[in-house]
Amino acid sequence: MAWGARNMKTSKHALIGAILAAASLLSAPVAAKPAQTAPAPVLPPANASLQVKFDAASDAAAAGDCGTALTIFAGLASDPHIRPGSIPAAALAVRRGRCLILTGAYADGEAMIALGLPALRKAGDSFRIDIANAEQALGDAAVARWDHSAALAHYGAALGLLTGDDRLSPLMRLAQVTAFDGGGASLGYVDQAIAQIDSVAKPDKHLLAGFDTVRGRTLLNQGSVKAGYAELKKALALRGGLSSRVSLEDASMRYDLAEAALLSGDPDQARMYLAYTGAGRIQQSPFANAAYMEAPPCGPETGLKPADMAVVEFSINDSGRVVGTQTIYARGGADQAAAFARSVSGWRWDPAKLAAIPAFYRLLSRVELRCSNALGVAPDVLTPLRNRFLSWASEPLASSDVHDLNVATGFERLHAIAAEKGAAGQVPAQVAALTAAALYDPIAGDAVLADLDKALALARQARLPGAVTNLITVYRAEVARRNAENTETPRAHVSVGLKALAQDPAIAADPLAQDTAILLAVPPRPNAAERAETTAAFAQVASDERLGKNHPLRQLALLRLANLAAGENDAQKAQAYFARTGLSEQQCALIGAVPAMRSSGASSADYPREALMMGFEGWVQVETDIDANGSTRNQRPLIAYPPFVFVDAATGMARDFRYQASYRPGGGAACSAKSEVIRFVIPR
Repeated sequence: MAWGARNMKTSKHALIGAILAAASLLSAPVAAKPAQTAPAPVLPPANASLQVKFDAASDAAAAGDCGTALTIFAGLASDPHIRPGSIPAAALAVRRGRCLILTGAYADGEAMIALGLPALRKAGDSFRIDIANAEQALGDAAVARWDHSAALAHYGAALGLLTGDDRLSPLMRLAQVTAFDGGGASLGYVDQAIAQIDSVAKPDKHLLAGFDTVRGRTLLNQGSVKAGYAELKKALALRGGLSSRVSLEDASMRYDLAEAALLSGDPDQARMYLAYTGAGRIQQSPFANAAYMEAPPCGPETGLKPADMAVVEFSINDSGRVVGTQTIYARGGADQAAAFARSVSGWRWDPAKLAAIPAFYRLLSRVELRCSNALGVAPDVLTPLRNRFLSWASEPLASSDVHDLNVATGFERLHAIAAEKGAAGQVPAQVAALTAAALYDPIAGDAVLADLDKALALARQARLPGAVTNLITVYRAEVARRNAENTETPRAHVSVGLKALAQDPAIAADPLAQDTAILLAVPPRPNAAERAETTAAFAQVASDERLGKNHPLRQLALLRLANLAAGENDAQKAQAYFARTGLSEQQCALIGAVPAMRSSGASSADYPREALMMGFEGWVQVETDIDANGSTRNQRPLIAYPPFVFVDAATGMARDFRYQASYRPGGGAACSAKSEVIRFVIPR
C-alpha cells in the first residue's frame, strides 16, 4: 500500500515558542508542568483513512502535542496495511521517534528514528524537513546524556538541511551547547540567527531577545562581563523591560541580569533583578528538603576544583525528578559546566512533599553550586551489612555493578529488573533487585517498606540465606525508625523496633546483623537518662569477638566510647578505647563517626540586612571540617538558593558551629567535609 507522507513543518507560532523555551531550558520539552488533568486527546474517527490518521498525528506533533501524536502513531504502527520497510513505515517511525525524544523517552526515540531514517535518506529531498527534525531530536537526546560531540554533529546536520526561519531552532541549540567551548562558535551561531530574524521588515522582538540572552550568557562565561551585561539589558528592553509580569522566560532573563550585575560589582542592582524573578519568596525553604541533594565531588572524577562555581537552572517534574538541567554560568569550560549540571540532574524530591513548592518554582529555579571536598561517601553503620548483601546479589543478578549504581537513579533501574526477573520466575534475582532498589531509593517511604515486605516474603518462601533475610529485616526496621522520626512519635518509642529486633533469635545468631541493629538503635545525641544504656550498647558491639578484631562496627563503637570517656574528662580510658580501634587519626576521621552538632551560634543578627529588607528567604548548604574539640574550620558554601544572596552570611555562621568533642590523641580533625543546611526564614 502507498500513501502520501507530507513534510512535517512546525508552525511559526510553535517555532517561536520552542526557540524561546530553548533559550531558557535546552531540555524544555520534558520540563515539569503544574499538576493538572490533561485534556483527552482529540483523535480521528476509528474508520478514518490511514492518510487522515497520519496527517492528524503529524499536525499534533507539529503543534507540540506529542501526547496525542504518539497515541495515533502507536495505532498506525500496529496497522497491518503499513508494510515494514516502506516509506510510510519509515516516516511513521521517524516522527514517532521524534515525539518520544521530546517527551523524554530518549532511548526508545533514538531506536525508532534509527529504524526509519535510512529509508527517508534514500527517498531524497522530499523528506528533508523530516530528516532535519530527526537530527535535531537526536541532538536533544545526546544533550540529555551529556554527549557534547554527538549533539554538535546532529545539530549541525539539521542546520545544513534547513533554510530561512527553519534554521533558527538548530542555531539556538548550537549556540547553547558551544557557550562554554571558548572561541567564537557560539557567538557566530547567534549572529547567523539574528541576521535571519532581521531580514524581514518587522523582526520578532521576542526572538531577538532570546538570542541576545544567549549572547549575553556566552559573553559572561568568556569573562566579557560588561559586554554580556549590555546584551542582557538589550534583551530585557526587547521584552518590554521590568514589570510585575513573571513568565518563565522573564524569570530566567532576570536571573541572568542579576548574575551579570553581581559580576559587574553592582550588588544592589543584582538584588533588584533577583527580586523581580520571584526567587526567595517561598516560605520555609521547601527546596532544601530534597530526598537526595548532593554537590558534585571535587577531583579527577568530575574535573572540578574547589574554586569552581556554577549557576545551574532546573525544573522538577511531578515524580520529584529534576529535568531540564542547564548550567547558565560556570568558571571553567564545557566539561566543568556539564559536571555541575549532571550532579543536579540526579537530585530528587519526595512527590508527596512537592505541594510545598509552588508550581512556578518547580518549573524554573536556579542554585549556586560548588564541588564538595568530601572524600567519597563515608561508611555508615549499615555499610558492612549492605555490602554483604550486595556481594550476594551480584550473583543472581549476574552483575557486579550493584555496588556502583548512582544513588539517585540506580533504584529505578533495579525496579525494572525486579519486574523482569519476577515475570521470568527468577525469585533470587527478583529479591536481589527489589531489595537493592530499596537500599538505593533516597526517599525511603511507604513504597520502600512495601518493597521490603514483598522481598522478605519471597526470600522466606524460597529459603534464601540468612544474610539476605536479615539485611531485609534490619533495613526495614531502620526505614520504619526514620519515618517515625519525621512524625510526632515520642523519641523513646522511635528505636524500640530495632532494640527488640536485636534480640530476635535469627538476628542474634548473625553478629553482623545484630550489631548493626544495636548501633542503629542508639540515639545520635544521647541525653543524661540514655547515657548508661548507650554506653552498654557500644560496649557490647566493641567486645563482640564474633566479628573480626578490626571490624568497622567494632571500630565505630570504640570511637564512640572514646568520645564518651573524653566527655567525662577520663583521658586514660579514652586513650585506651582509641588504641583498641587500630586506626590512625586520619583513618578514624573518615570512618563515619560524625560528631553531632551541639549549637549553631545563630542569631537574628546573622540575617543579611539587604535580604531582610527585600523579603528574601532561602538556604545554603555549607561544608566544614570539624576539629576534635568540636570547632569548625575550612568553611565553604556548596549549594545556595537563591544564588548570590545568603552565601557570605552562611559561611560566616558556619564558623560559630560547635559539635560534640571527639577524642583524638593528637587533637586532629574529628570529621572532614561535614555539611549542614542553614535556612534563612523571616519570622511571621
